[in-house]
Amino acid sequence: MTSPFIPEPVADLVDGRTGVCPPLPGGPFRQNPATGEDLDPVRATTDARVESALDAADRVHRSGAWAALPDVERADALDTAADEVEARAADITLAESFGSGVPRTQTAVLGVILGGAFRLAAARLRNSVLSSVVTRPDGRTVTVRREALGPALCVVPYNAPAPMAAHKAASALAAGCPVLVKAPELNPYGTQLLVEAAAAGLTAAGAPPALLQLLHGGAATGARLVADGRVRAVSFTGGTAAGREVGAACGRALKPAQLELGGNNALVVMEDADTATAARIAGELLTTLNGQWCRALGRLVVPAAREAELIEAIGEVLASLRTGDPLDPATGFGPLAHSRHRDSARAAVAALTRHGAREHAFTPVPEQGNWLAPLLLTGAPEEQAREEIFGPVATVHPYGSPDEAIALANATGYGLEAYVTGQDEEAALATAARIRAGEVKVNGSSVLSLHMDTPRPAWGLSGLVDEGTDETLLHFTGSRVTGVEGGFALHAVAGPGGGTR
Repeated sequence: MTSPFIPEPVADLVDGRTGVCPPLPGGPFRQNPATGEDLDPVRATTDARVESALDAADRVHRSGAWAALPDVERADALDTAADEVEARAADITLAESFGSGVPRTQTAVLGVILGGAFRLAAARLRNSVLSSVVTRPDGRTVTVRREALGPALCVVPYNAPAPMAAHKAASALAAGCPVLVKAPELNPYGTQLLVEAAAAGLTAAGAPPALLQLLHGGAATGARLVADGRVRAVSFTGGTAAGREVGAACGRALKPAQLELGGNNALVVMEDADTATAARIAGELLTTLNGQWCRALGRLVVPAAREAELIEAIGEVLASLRTGDPLDPATGFGPLAHSRHRDSARAAVAALTRHGAREHAFTPVPEQGNWLAPLLLTGAPEEQAREEIFGPVATVHPYGSPDEAIALANATGYGLEAYVTGQDEEAALATAARIRAGEVKVNGSSVLSLHMDTPRPAWGLSGLVDEGTDETLLHFTGSRVTGVEGGFALHAVAGPGGGTR
């Protein structure tokens, strides 16, 4: 099995100039997921170019060359960036499939986010998302203006990096921030094409060359960027362990950190659920992005009396999947991005089987490549199945009462996404309202949010600070409140912090 795709050299973009990155000493090799073949060592931006990028971003911020532009002019530039990104969308989604192993049919769906993120951010600027006015009792107006905090760092993972980079970078740019994007070291291809295209559009619109920059490297590069004092806001998507480190560094520096981390997401199958519908939803949640998805199915919570029936029906869905080269339009399920991720998932499965879990596999997969067949695990002790397995694996947990189902859904400590399926929508919604998760979908399994204007929250171990169309944009800003006080202030009753009470 070979993929007709030749990756471009891994190159960063610093102050408008590209540079091919040297190999990271001792780093792993990037791989062709479909074959498992080693391609090239992981590459990293040199220390000197990282320093240049930080200096350039700081210079742009201090100059006001971007942040001081009227909102409508920044919006126009973002639309020009969207034009360039959309012209390269097919290349970007192809690169995403090659690097992640995700079927092209799925990366193409996510491709709408690429240019769409820039257009949506531009529209929010034109809708005055950064400004508001309130009126005091004495008739004077007070203006609230959200201003850019400074250079923003956007760090994305390997599973669907380009759409996530588009959302984060477009939001930070709309806020008025210079942006540094750090690509995932094992799958940099789509992110590199995205940033190059967006930067070309911004430059064509008259923006400074250093407004949008791209850096490569591993954890050391990311840690350096997060800790640097010139970076004033961070948006990170990745694993919970790495997110803790990012959050700790940002806490010490008193800079805001937006963290979307792991999940062990439950699908609660109601007593009245239609078997075929529940099986389809479970199968889709288990295999979307080949299970490399923080919102994927982690634990299947089913009525005890229907466990065998539902496993059989889900097995039929999984058995119908066509595996193969992720660049083949006929492929429905592909390999994991790297052998180390496959091996990590296998190790987690082995640990659960040692505690009595039984594997149920239904999808034949090729022997060569980074393949892991979708798995349902029955019999795993609930307390041993609380950690995320970042792959197409879910544990099955039977319940005897609605309260037990809720307890099983809420037991992991994560709270990113959850799902409920049942024919009585009111009852399903009532169950959804008791699950501690940022978003709970009833009778749905889409990779997209319920609505683009709603937040994408993360509870518990799943993260910190909401994402969303407005939420991410405003994350990169601080509020400035201005107005003429006149004679209205009642200093005699001023409370702590200068407020009144």
